Amino acid sequence: MSRLLAGLVVVATCCALVAVVWLRTEPFAEPEEPREDSVTTMGDATPTTDGGTVRAKPLGPRRWLTTVDHRDVGLLYLAFGTVAGLWGGMDAMMMRTELLTPSVSVWNAETYNALFTTHGITMLFFFAAPVFAGIANYVIPLLIGADDMAFPRINALAFWLLPPALLITRAGIVTELIGKTLEGALGLLPPNAMAPFGGLGGVVDPLLALEPPGVGWTMYTPLSIQDPNQQVNLLLIGLHLSGVATTMGAINFIATIVTERGPEVSWADLDLFSWNILTQSGIILFAFPLLGSAMVMLLLDRVVGTTFFTVDGGGPILWQHLFWFFGHPEVYILVLPAFGLVSYILPKFAGRELFGFRFVVYSTLAIGVLSFGVWAHHMFATGIDPRVRASFMFVSIAIAVPSAVKTFNWIATLWNGRVRLTAPMLFCLGGLALFVVGGITGVFLASIPVDLVVHDTYYVVGHFHLIVMGVIPFSMFAACYYWFPLITGRWYNRPVAVAQAVVLTVGSAVTFLPMLVTGTEGLPRRYATYPEAFALLNQVSSVGALLIGLAAALWAFNMVQSYRVGPPVTDDDAWDLAETGQRAREWHHPSGRPTLRAPAVDDSAPEDDESAGDDESDGGTDGGAPTDDESTGDETPAEPDHASALDRSARDDAIGGRGALRLVAAVTVAIAVLVVAGRLLLPLTGFDSTTEALIRTLNRRLLLVAVPLALLVEGVLVYAVWRFRGGVAVPTPENKSLEIGWTVATAFVLLFVAVVSYGVLASPFVSGAAESAGERPADAVEIEIVAEQFNYGVRYPAANASVADTDVIYAPTDRPVYFEVTAEDVLHSVHIPALGLKQDAFPGQWNLLHTRLLDPGEYHLYCAEFCGVGHSRMRTTLSVVPPEEYGQRVDALAAGNGTAAANEAGGNATVGNTVGRNAAGNATVRALSGRAG
Repeated sequence: MSRLLAGLVVVATCCALVAVVWLRTEPFAEPEEPREDSVTTMGDATPTTDGGTVRAKPLGPRRWLTTVDHRDVGLLYLAFGTVAGLWGGMDAMMMRTELLTPSVSVWNAETYNALFTTHGITMLFFFAAPVFAGIANYVIPLLIGADDMAFPRINALAFWLLPPALLITRAGIVTELIGKTLEGALGLLPPNAMAPFGGLGGVVDPLLALEPPGVGWTMYTPLSIQDPNQQVNLLLIGLHLSGVATTMGAINFIATIVTERGPEVSWADLDLFSWNILTQSGIILFAFPLLGSAMVMLLLDRVVGTTFFTVDGGGPILWQHLFWFFGHPEVYILVLPAFGLVSYILPKFAGRELFGFRFVVYSTLAIGVLSFGVWAHHMFATGIDPRVRASFMFVSIAIAVPSAVKTFNWIATLWNGRVRLTAPMLFCLGGLALFVVGGITGVFLASIPVDLVVHDTYYVVGHFHLIVMGVIPFSMFAACYYWFPLITGRWYNRPVAVAQAVVLTVGSAVTFLPMLVTGTEGLPRRYATYPEAFALLNQVSSVGALLIGLAAALWAFNMVQSYRVGPPVTDDDAWDLAETGQRAREWHHPSGRPTLRAPAVDDSAPEDDESAGDDESDGGTDGGAPTDDESTGDETPAEPDHASALDRSARDDAIGGRGALRLVAAVTVAIAVLVVAGRLLLPLTGFDSTTEALIRTLNRRLLLVAVPLALLVEGVLVYAVWRFRGGVAVPTPENKSLEIGWTVATAFVLLFVAVVSYGVLASPFVSGAAESAGERPADAVEIEIVAEQFNYGVRYPAANASVADTDVIYAPTDRPVYFEVTAEDVLHSVHIPALGLKQDAFPGQWNLLHTRLLDPGEYHLYCAEFCGVGHSRMRTTLSVVPPEEYGQRVDALAAGNGTAAANEAGGNATVGNTVGRNAAGNATVRALSGRAG
């Protein structure tokens, strides 16, 4: 370890010396006056709003290393976020490759654990947040009429903290890659060549000392305390550094929006993207410092030996409270900028102002406040007081109201508008369609009884990614294509952009919708292996992930190709927004000229290349009122001027945009039919426990509300786009009655969900608030389950029988059964999806599961919480037998004859509904909604 640190110091010192010499010799560019006849030429001097200029920018790399210009810093954020996103996306692709087969066949379990750890951390902290920070850095000063950010140097410093933070966070993978590469290269040298350095191991072993972290992206204690891998320490330091950078950026955005607005920009005139960034920054100021404090305490527990999160100290559950107090607001820290981008871009191509501007602002502020009151819905299975859980359930359901208001206002904006199916608009529509499904499925997780069963399954993965994939990447691509002419002075390739929008929409649906099905059927997340029965749906999800990767490749190709040979923008109203009354300050701000000097296009280039770009450029310039030729459908030949460009754009929209809309609509309808046929038509019979009966009945009631509502919203969205494409937009009216009406209607629907959920939660079979030991029925059966890495132990107090490492746990039918659950080392759980039972197991704490088992059978019991390297091996079987047979088997265990004798004592009685095992030894998970044969 010391050699590794010494080597890093030497390398860093050398790089610093080279940089100093290089920067001292880098020349400055001469100031260049902007051309009056075009917006495509960039002056290297930075203008100000009063007409003056500041010192010219240096050329070459020195410009990017020393800049404090908000546009340059924004581009640095975007470049960094792109690299981090590709890195995190590669983690996801590696995971989906492993999940093509039920058994571990590509990577090993340790690699898989490291992949989902680094994937989550990279995408949340180093991809989504920096990209939105880059967009905000670039456009917010232009939107509010400011010269720059309030604190330009702090702005640049906040960015330059992120690259080292990412490298420190992922140092384990970096050093392992370097070490293995050197091991292979140096192994070709003569045997004694490395003797002066202590042999091959003396060079390679220090690099391999750091391993990729495998503690999960939530870093739950006590596992994160006990893990000996030193990379976990670096992980905490890197995340702390990124939190400092994010907090600095939030302070800067608040100061800029509050104090640097131009005289013409009042609070009422502030655009919605700026409102959302302002709200996001406020959330950051309250959330990130708490996370930083928690990570410092965790680091002290690991290094110094403090007891903040140990059993004899603050307790392991304290980390979950602190982490999720940050973690759930973090979701809105990521999606609020996306909401702002959709609210800003969608009206531009609907030809009218956003419907209900004030209500959308109020909903944004409401999300910011409510986001701090829902953290415990990630902890419903931890054994917290049922009354506390109920209060968090109500708040978790209530926060769906402002999100629904935004959705309805977006659709209302399309209604009676002039919808132009340009690339930015297609991304907004595709993201909105996915967000509707993700939002409705999230209400199920807010319902405690349903959440107890599906929380640690792929249902959560599907829901979460439908939310974040529905608004985050889609809004990013919409913003990229919308402002690409502003940044580069060129147009992009429209056919490629449309193809990317379609591929990304279909790929996201194909990837994450099957996860809702597998999760409902009980497939646990964080497992590198799974039962054979789920192979097909996992393979479908992996194919969808490949489509998402293809969409990313199309975007990269489009950016490079369009930057090099894209047609130049020749109008300062690139999207023809003036004719529809849209306000776009960024295109008229003195600093709103292309920041990147795009290479000149050869006039002798083939006409086909020009036409491809012209189609897309004009695809953006189709916002004006239709000409006479457009209204009659005539295509009169004309000179290649702006008017003829509008004609070509109309034809492009008719072919490309409508075709994309048909494909997405067809996929949506097909999925809806499958959901209705597969879920609502199943008979509610054959319950195996009272808990299962309560939860399945509740799930059916919620589905009967959610599925028609989802189909209605998706149908109205598709109809609005199809009906109001082209034509003439009607000015946006003020209709407070309508806005209040759908807000109240949404609240009543969610109130229904809360009431029926609370009715089920009040049952002792679900709440866990069962009678004390002295008040339990005389025929009650108590079973103690003790979890440890990576097995379960069981004790039957009535018979004084116990098994330390058991392959089977016995329970009787037709008796009240009380499972007392605890853990010996780290966080575990007891999850039996077929019976609707789920409870976390903590060291030093006993949690209760109460049910009545109705049917004999064998049921798969597994650990759903990530508990270490052997997590996927932690499985056992719950054998439910008649009471007489249960007594015989437990007595045999008490006599010390072991499990085999207990099985023999039970005789050869036929046990119904037995779950078979596949070749890999994995028990087939019984479905919550159906019976296994």
